[in-house]
Formats: sequence, structure tokens, C-alpha cells
Amino acid sequence: MEPINGGEGYLVLKDWNLRIKYAGRIKWAGKQGTLVIRFEDGRWFAYVPVSVGEKPARSNPRGYVKGIYEKIQIEKPKGGNKAFIDVGLNNLFAVVFNHSDTAILIKGSTIKAEYYYWKREVGTYQAIRDWLRNRGFKTWRKYHAYYLHAEYKQHERLRHYYRTAIRFLAKTLWQMSIDEVFVGYPYMVNKSNSNEYNVNIWWFNKIVNWLGDVLEEYGIRLNMVNEYGTSRQCSICSMKHENGRVMRGLYICPVTGIKINADLNAARNIAKRVGYEVPIPKKILSYIVTTNGVKPLTPMEGVTIETPKINPTSPR
Repeated sequence: MEPINGGEGYLVLKDWNLRIKYAGRIKWAGKQGTLVIRFEDGRWFAYVPVSVGEKPARSNPRGYVKGIYEKIQIEKPKGGNKAFIDVGLNNLFAVVFNHSDTAILIKGSTIKAEYYYWKREVGTYQAIRDWLRNRGFKTWRKYHAYYLHAEYKQHERLRHYYRTAIRFLAKTLWQMSIDEVFVGYPYMVNKSNSNEYNVNIWWFNKIVNWLGDVLEEYGIRLNMVNEYGTSRQCSICSMKHENGRVMRGLYICPVTGIKINADLNAARNIAKRVGYEVPIPKKILSYIVTTNGVKPLTPMEGVTIETPKINPTSPR
């Protein structure tokens, strides 16, 4: 790879005496791995793994690519606070902290909507393709191409939403002086009781791996905690209430009568598993993942939501 400036350069294929121009910023510096070029959705993509931190070999100094950062960690933690995360689907991330009564909820409803939209698209093109092919029409190939495109878009759109949410969460945790994160591991979610949600929509392993990679950039450690039973257990009185979760997003302690978000209740129990006491959240910051980033659902501090006024003289 021969970068020219911050946004473009050349891929040098010396075995074929070719220099192919590329566009895109190289983030990490280090020793290059094997170049893989793939044709996806009508475009060419090149994938080059980089071993970050390794210096160029004397025998092959051109096998080293210069990026923006020499190391994975580009920031140091601002403090020593801890965060505890329950990963779900309706609430993608429910986060509580050991030093604050503020909690964070990142909604995953847009991810589900995106999945089901492209699921309908895939099913429609598949049905048309099969109908045409079974009746001998050659145009089935066109709809097969549409079908493949829809499957590709479904996967890429979900990946985009997840990566957007993870990048936002990691930066927010760093700004809140977090140096260690504890994530609940869904012990009972496995192949024996899998369904459409936890296989096709909820990419738990990928989410955690991506989150760990991004947190590493900020010097934040990631730990996994067995979360079995944290949804039924009450984080307020520490007892298990079979009927405590009265609806999808609400948990009520029958002993104290205190109401708490069900996913935040699980996140507080994750904290107890590792020996931390977390304040009951009094302020919840809610966000939703969109195509153009993560947007807040809670009003900004000091902002009052007003009913829009209608000018009676304006045309209708």
C-alpha cells in the first residue's frame, strides 16, 4: 500500500505489475497481512489486515503501511469509574455506573425495523424469482440479482447500526471517566434455544467483540459476567420475584414498591455479581440509533418542549 495523502493512495500488486488507486483513510500503522480483493454488490472492496505495533522487516520495508495511529490505544482513561452493561435487543445497551445515579439506554427498535424491512424485500424477490424460474422465464436471473442485493443490504445495514451504536457508547464511556466495563453474558442463549431474534437480529458475539475492539482504543478494559438470573432477581431487595417483571420494560419490587427499568435492573444485578453497589438510577439518558448517528430521545437540559403554535392567517 502506498498512501499519497490522508484520503487516497495505491494498492501495488507487484506480481502483476499493477498499481490500483484506492480511496479511504488508513487508520492504523503496522505490518501488512494478505490482501483480499472481493467483488460485492457491483463494487470492488479490498481488505488488508494490519499487525499494529510491528515495525517493518529489513528485508521487506515496503510491507509496512503508515497510518494515523501507531498503536491501537489512542486515548487513556480519564478516571477509574466502572460501567455495567446489559446487552439486549429492545434496549441494545442498558448501562449503569458505580459513581453516578445516571443511566444510559440505547434503543434497538430501529435495528429490528431495518431487519424486518429487508426481510420482506428478500422474501418478495425470492418468491418472484422462484415463480419465474419454475415457469421457464429467463428473467428470473434479474430477480435473483435483486434477491442477492437485498440479502447483502440487510446484513450491511444491521452492521452499520451496531457499529454506530458501539462507537457512540465507547466514546461516551470514555468521557464519563470509565476505565473498566462489565458486560453480561447470556448463558442460556445457545443453539438449543435459539430463535430468529437471537440468531438473525441480535448479533451478541459480534457486538461484544466489536465493543471490545473500540474500547481498547480508549484504554478501557472489557470483562464478561454470567448474567443468568439477573432479569428475575430484584436489584433493590436482592430477592427473586417471579412476577417482578410486569411488562417488557418495567420491573416492580413487590417488597418496596419501587419501579425500575427491567434492563437497568439486570445491569445493576450484573454489578452486584462482581461486588459493586450501584445507585438506583434517577436520571435516564435515552438514545436511538439512526442512519446518521445516535440521537438523543430525552430533551437537552434546560430545554422545554413546547406545543407548536399555528398562525391562523397562514394558508392551509
